[in-house]
Amino acid sequence: MSTRVQMSDIHLSYPTESGTVAVLDNASLTVPPGESLAITGPSGSGKTSLLLLLSGLERPDQGEILVGSERLGDMDSNALADWRSKHLGIIFQSFHLLPGLSALGNVSLPLEIAGQSQARERARAMLDAVGLSHRLGHYPAQLSGGEQQRVAIARALVHQPSLLLGDEPTGNLDQQTGEKVLSLLFDLQRESKSTLILVTHDERVAERCQHRVRMDAGRLHAL
Repeated sequence: MSTRVQMSDIHLSYPTESGTVAVLDNASLTVPPGESLAITGPSGSGKTSLLLLLSGLERPDQGEILVGSERLGDMDSNALADWRSKHLGIIFQSFHLLPGLSALGNVSLPLEIAGQSQARERARAMLDAVGLSHRLGHYPAQLSGGEQQRVAIARALVHQPSLLLGDEPTGNLDQQTGEKVLSLLFDLQRESKSTLILVTHDERVAERCQHRVRMDAGRLHAL
């Protein structure tokens, strides 16, 4: 599954005690279906806010976001939650696995919440794809950082999302482990044909994407 992503003339600001702070200023980007984009830039430049907008967890002050044929601004909170459960996968820097669930439980949970059939079987197949078929019953505390991130990748991809977002997905891993996890992520993204958007400080990660933009002071610049 793949989808085109388009943001047009996005403005986003947050109120603070000292006044309104502009986070995104007339930001626009387009990612073709099934392709990958890296977003780089200094801390505080608005990269994570951009991902929140793309996930429908934040709404812009102005502008339009299209994911495939869906206009995120036209959906209410319930419709956005339903859209995320069907079409969006997110991989975080800090894994965000549930400590009380096994690897299998963490990966099958999104399918179970969505009421999809054969959740456990599909989760087992996805964990096998990331090389963790021998770790199904292990809990996050029993897994290495690289293994936890592979579980997180499996969880993000198990429902075959059309859009995959990553927020520094290898930021907490050593270089060797990060390279292995990154190769796995790109391999699975190509197989699933998901559109991938990554926020990263790592130039090596950015270079592996088909497209790159840099964010600086809330503005996007093509590279």
